[in-house]
Amino acid sequence: MARLLAQRSGASLQLLVVDEGFGTQDAEGCDRLIAAINAISPDFACILAITHMSQFKEAFQTRIEVTKTGQGSQLSLTV
Repeated sequence: MARLLAQRSGASLQLLVVDEGFGTQDAEGCDRLIAAINAISPDFACILAITHMSQFKEAFQTRIEVTKTGQGSQLSLTV
């Protein structure tokens, strides 16, 4: 949908954000979503998938992980 709207307006796609869009999927559905995200990744400069599901966290090489601590949230970058 985003690709179609961008093409109509003459814009290029730069960023896709998927926020917690995976929780309703079974294992097979998760695998299909991971494959779909990988398939469309060349169309975007950046894809940001926000999730708590470990299957998704492990599916992508580059990750920003947020950990809640007593002193506040901490970020770690995995490349």
